[in-house]
Amino acid sequence: MVRYFADRLDMYAYYGPKPVAGTFGVALLSKYPIENPQTFFLHGFTEQKGCIEAQIEVGDRVFDVTVVHLASHEKDPPGNYPQQQEVLSVVDGKKHVLLIGDFNFGPDTEQYALTATMLEDSWVLKWPEVDKRAVDFKGEGIDHIFVSPGTAVTDAQYLPDRESDHPAVTAIIEW
Repeated sequence: MVRYFADRLDMYAYYGPKPVAGTFGVALLSKYPIENPQTFFLHGFTEQKGCIEAQIEVGDRVFDVTVVHLASHEKDPPGNYPQQQEVLSVVDGKKHVLLIGDFNFGPDTEQYALTATMLEDSWVLKWPEVDKRAVDFKGEGIDHIFVSPGTAVTDAQYLPDRESDHPAVTAIIEW
């Protein structure tokens, strides 16, 4: 399915890790070549969720891109706080970070607060006065695009889709 969309959108794509029973992978699509992709599973008790780490060069800047899909709290006690700690250890110390995905946590959680100590939410950078949960049609605000401090965000949107359990989130960044 990832290849199907990449081909039709004329994009580069990467999917991983290869799922086996009880695991989930993630996909990365990019207008620019995806370099050095690596995949790994995050630790979990009932659900093994995949994570992609790669670099994407745009002009003279290399972005460290990490794509995640964390466990939901209900399905994998003690929740995804340990998984988010693991993800943050992967991006720690990197200069131009894009941390993207379905985090299964909202802006009023410990996981979000922990992430905000290192990275900024692209939605908040663009719309500091608007609570993202007001535009998330499921009322959860669990998908995020976190960026390195100092990243300029020129637009951020949630795109509702009746076919999905929550809307896609997009951001346009500049440097």
